[in-house]
Amino acid sequence: MPDKDYNLFSDELLLKLLVEDDKKAYNEIYNRYWEQLFLYVAKAITDREGAKDIVQEIFISLWVRRLNLAAISSLKAYLFSAGRYKGLSYIRENISKKKYLQSMALYIDLATHSVHDKYTAKELSNLIDKEIEKLPSKMKEVFILSRKEDHSYKWIAENLMISDKTVKKQVSNVLKKFKLRFAAK
Repeated sequence: MPDKDYNLFSDELLLKLLVEDDKKAYNEIYNRYWEQLFLYVAKAITDREGAKDIVQEIFISLWVRRLNLAAISSLKAYLFSAGRYKGLSYIRENISKKKYLQSMALYIDLATHSVHDKYTAKELSNLIDKEIEKLPSKMKEVFILSRKEDHSYKWIAENLMISDKTVKKQVSNVLKKFKLRFAAK
């Protein structure tokens, strides 16, 4: 069939052809939905470059999974659901990263002052990482889940099958150890 006919095909037919490994059907789906999907994701995450990456991931996934998509009833709904899911994941990931970076920046700022500006932020970060490595394994795990992966005490307690109070105490003990260690510098 000539390429020009593909733009007249319904989504259902394009999806059927895609499942049959038709590259022209994929190209038509891409051309038909790329901009709409990009605008949808970009509006949600307010990051144009991030939105471009997300939309590219969606279309790559569509091509990779093409042979297993026969059960999809609506191509548009599938693409926009993927956009919503990936957009929310992106937002969650960036909120966690932002919180972690803010928390560590504040901690590093406080620690830097307590050691009389002896270490640069990078040296201090390396020192913190080394100190974390010296912790007992359970305490280390709790601290990393809390401070580096930004999980709640409740989440950590449930996943490690310990009490919230134990989690809180272990994080508090690590912070006290760090304060004592850095004050000694």
